[in-house]
Amino acid sequence: MIRRCTEWLKNGSRGARGRIRISIIFLGIVLAFAFLAANFWASDALNHARFTFAQSTATTTVTVLNTPPNWTVNAQEAFESSTSSPTNAGSPMEWNAVATDPNNDNFYLLICKSSSTPTPGPGGSAPTCGGGTSFQWGVSSSTTSGTNATTTYITQVTDPQINPWFAWICDNNAGGAKCNATYEQGSGTTASPFVVNHPPNFTAIANSSPVLPGGTITWTTTAADPDNFTGATDTIQLFVCKANDFTGSACGPAGSYCTSATTTSNPTCSSTIPIPTPDTTYASYGFVVDQHGLAAQGGAEASDSPYVVSNVAPSITSSSIAILNTNGSSTPLTLTNPGGQTNGFAVQFTVSDNNSCETAQGGNEIANALIDVYRSGIGQASCQTAGNYNPNNCYPAAIGTSTWNYSCSQNAGSCAGTSSLTAVWTCYFPMWYNADPTDGTQASDTQYYNQNWLASVEAINNIGATSSLVEGSTGDDVASFLAAQLQTPSINFGALSPGQQNSTLATSTALAATGNVGLDETLYGANMCPNYPNCAVSTTSTIPVGQIQFATSSLAYGSGSSLLVSPGTLVPIHIPKTIATSSPSNGSTYWGIAVPVTIQLSGAYTGQNTFVAVKSDALYW
Repeated sequence: MIRRCTEWLKNGSRGARGRIRISIIFLGIVLAFAFLAANFWASDALNHARFTFAQSTATTTVTVLNTPPNWTVNAQEAFESSTSSPTNAGSPMEWNAVATDPNNDNFYLLICKSSSTPTPGPGGSAPTCGGGTSFQWGVSSSTTSGTNATTTYITQVTDPQINPWFAWICDNNAGGAKCNATYEQGSGTTASPFVVNHPPNFTAIANSSPVLPGGTITWTTTAADPDNFTGATDTIQLFVCKANDFTGSACGPAGSYCTSATTTSNPTCSSTIPIPTPDTTYASYGFVVDQHGLAAQGGAEASDSPYVVSNVAPSITSSSIAILNTNGSSTPLTLTNPGGQTNGFAVQFTVSDNNSCETAQGGNEIANALIDVYRSGIGQASCQTAGNYNPNNCYPAAIGTSTWNYSCSQNAGSCAGTSSLTAVWTCYFPMWYNADPTDGTQASDTQYYNQNWLASVEAINNIGATSSLVEGSTGDDVASFLAAQLQTPSINFGALSPGQQNSTLATSTALAATGNVGLDETLYGANMCPNYPNCAVSTTSTIPVGQIQFATSSLAYGSGSSLLVSPGTLVPIHIPKTIATSSPSNGSTYWGIAVPVTIQLSGAYTGQNTFVAVKSDALYW
């Protein structure tokens, strides 16, 4: 019976949830002795003499079970995670708390997804949330009682927007760990739930190129945000960068094309292409960020949306076109080669190209130029085809360099690179000796004294795009070029006796106009003698110059004019201006002589007649 009582008491103690176990061994002994005492006293008379009761003691023991830790500092989010300040997916959540354990055991901070009672860890290990690890946000390491415990969770794209949390504290008692029966959920702005902000969905980007320099290019997207924390869809923003260097809030050192306004879906932005910009394909990178600064992931994020800047034809301003003399000045064009071409005249002009004067690859954007040079009275429209070519007044590029050998090139150093809009070009060209003069102030000076020479220019870029044909707003004069060639180098009067003469002025000389003007001539001569030029004044051995006569037609001797010594006589021979380069205009002078009767010395007499070309009145050209 004592044993049963003891077992009952022991089992009853277990029924009290194992908090305090008390073994009351002496109670059964007392009951047993009470029973015996009753019988003893009942038979006291019989037994008194036979029993002697001695005093005894019993040892008491109790085992006090482990008690859980207590909250000292409530669990809180380390930083606010709310609808107004959500945590970006991929960023950590952190919780802190302080617990004190009555037994000075270490403790764990456990963050669960539900309020289900957690399970303490066996042997002092970490506890688990009710329902298992899939219901757990995080658990701290074993933390000294009375100090701060921390646990973290890396938020995921797959997490819901709203995420409740329940904080528990459990000790690490190896003999029977305990968890506090109360969970905490923080307070204020750092309380449960935490909120996860998800990245925008950015699936496509496109642009409106090709575009010309100075034009507008627009980038369009397919993008939206999955979150609606405040009841309205989160806004997003597009950044288009020149390189893949987005910092998270702005384009990097390479620069930005544009930034969109905030919108709930499909943001767009536009940019004006600068002038100049070389024609080529350029990279552009799109980035979409939501209102909380979280960038889109995957899809079109950071992808290249190449755009094309188109080629544009170059242009030339009329005021930039100048015709220059061979010395590079704007003085009248001066011909210097009688009967031939004078080289080194120039047309200089500035070419502007919105693609810049330099290509994206580093070469010249402008590849060539064409020039037409003409007298203003001919006009641009009448000096453009090969058939218009006329060395007197029209030099069109269409005639080709085999006939008119001009050449054009870009002036070294005149292009400053792809940031430069313009370059200077110079075309060098020759002119024939008979190109019409335009100097003078009146009709007698030149036929075209009230005109000048002009140049029209067109530029051709590296892909063949050509500017319009532009006429210079100012021109230059071609100066009168007085040049002649005596085509008859000698005058033979024949054989005459003293006192005889040529019956007519039959011997002729020809003077050719090898410049660009009509000619008259001035004639003078010298005495003739056998040892010219050392002619002594002698009536017997010197034929005076006055015995020589001339005329512009074959007259009878005596009807012509007598030749004089310098400065001579102006003869209005009226040789026309040369028209055909291969056939200079010329005029003839007719000659005769009378040998004085006083001449006694026979033999060959020699002298010299001088022809001086004189610009004639333009009326006779």
